[in-house]
Amino acid sequence: MNIELTEKMIQDAFAKTGIDQKYYPQYEAEAKRRYEALQKEDPDYEESPGEDNAHSSINLTNEYIVYYVAEIEKGHCHEWSHSYALYSIWPENEYTIVSNALDSLKNDERKKELEIHAKTIKKDPIFVDCYINSFEEGIQEPRKKAEEYCRSYHSCIKDGKSICYAKNYAEIESCGEFVEEYCRLYAEVYDYADKQGVKDDPILFASDCAKAYVNGRFTNIHHLKETFKADWQQEYLLKLQDRMMREQETEVDPSTFGTLSTRRKTYEERIWDMMFPDGIDDGFSFPGD
Repeated sequence: MNIELTEKMIQDAFAKTGIDQKYYPQYEAEAKRRYEALQKEDPDYEESPGEDNAHSSINLTNEYIVYYVAEIEKGHCHEWSHSYALYSIWPENEYTIVSNALDSLKNDERKKELEIHAKTIKKDPIFVDCYINSFEEGIQEPRKKAEEYCRSYHSCIKDGKSICYAKNYAEIESCGEFVEEYCRLYAEVYDYADKQGVKDDPILFASDCAKAYVNGRFTNIHHLKETFKADWQQEYLLKLQDRMMREQETEVDPSTFGTLSTRRKTYEERIWDMMFPDGIDDGFSFPGD
């Protein structure tokens, strides 16, 4: 028997939710919308008692209203809250849910709603800015990226580093693609450039210096001297070369300790260590061996 959705069914179901009465109009509208959609799809649907279009629309609306109310009470507008609730019912990831919610808005409303969303996760302005930027860059896990960035940033500030250093260290470290020494030197170059009043983005110089340092190759430094000619770059390369020479002088002669070697690992070896922290099975060898 095809059961029709009635006002009494909607009222009784809403009363059981315990949700504030002011949300009843939205609950009623959503229940009727879902019932109409289900009826168009299959007007005779009935699996068993209680599993028909009328009860299905009530069950779905019960899930929907919980998400809808939560978003409204965070300060979101109706359009965001409605879309967010619709997609939250299904097993979608955060990026998809938020993207669909933003798509329901006018362009001038998007930034405000995304900022509200980020602030409800964590009020820290560093986190909020990174979450928004990560989302706009299309990063599929903006929350994870922002949390890692925030952790690295505050750790640098706590250690007495400058804001410029902290920002660039956190940005490169939160990518999860670079070893620690690379991240530190990369941020150091940005900090040095900032203190020299450099206006251009030194990203190429920073990345090349960081890789040369991690590899421990003086030939790379010579190449960088030929490539980067600005006075501040030449000064920094001299400092970097001097540091690498002093660090190499302090390395232990492996012949003193049998087979133990304390040589600096190359960038490729360090990436390999990150990929296989517990070592590798017999039969594999390090690239280049």
